[in-house]
Amino acid sequence: MKRKKGQNTVMSYSKRSSYINSGFTPLPAQPGNNDLEDVLSPNVLSAPLQTVLDNLDVLEELVILLDPESHGVKNTKHLASHCSFTSTWITYTYSMKDSKSPLKAVLEGVTSRHPDWTVGHLAKLLRQMERNDAMAVLAKVRLTEMDV
Repeated sequence: MKRKKGQNTVMSYSKRSSYINSGFTPLPAQPGNNDLEDVLSPNVLSAPLQTVLDNLDVLEELVILLDPESHGVKNTKHLASHCSFTSTWITYTYSMKDSKSPLKAVLEGVTSRHPDWTVGHLAKLLRQMERNDAMAVLAKVRLTEMDV
């Protein structure tokens, strides 16, 4: 664009209206206390938290999802905080992560502090943390006859 000396050129921009794709429907905002039974069976929800530690495949998937420290994504540190572990304990647990998963340490700590906790307690915390990916993994928990 060439300018002539002495002339002020005013450029104006018009904002494009938002594009609306008729094939896309956003997910409805879910109320704060969603029914966890929509995702997990009642038997899984009422199973002892130890069941997650006993299901090695489920535990491994949860470790992969929750242990990494990613900006903007809530992880094991947040879960530990929700379970009332001190920041010092959480930092120590992460410092030892080469030898033991922080998530496994948290789950072991919770099961020893609160033996009455169930998978449903963990599911509620994951829902609060907006970690639906981890909740979906909990749906894979396999129960033994002792868990039911």
